[in-house]
Amino acid sequence: MKHWIKLAGTALLAGTAAVCAWAAVGGIAEQARPRESEQAEFSYVPSCSLAEAEYVLREYEGCVAVFSSVGDTSPMTLTDIEVGTLREADRQILNTGLAVADREELLTLLEDLGS
Repeated sequence: MKHWIKLAGTALLAGTAAVCAWAAVGGIAEQARPRESEQAEFSYVPSCSLAEAEYVLREYEGCVAVFSSVGDTSPMTLTDIEVGTLREADRQILNTGLAVADREELLTLLEDLGS
């Protein structure tokens, strides 16, 4: 009788361990899947065109840089915000150039990108 109880207890523990492992793997797989809602929620409407912009944010040497106009080849300021850490949508916008109307908007955008 004792042998039967030990066997039943072992089977119960093994079953519980299998269920926990299955739940853990399922949770990891769920976290690894890219979220479509992040891409869908992103929308940026520039406050001005690139031609009218006082500043332009672009990628420069892997970081976000502030340029004074669209055609500038060297930045006014190079930030420590690494482009590789940003969302794909942000990186695409920085590749073409992000028009910024004034200093206040510039500071707000840099704060958003840096957080």
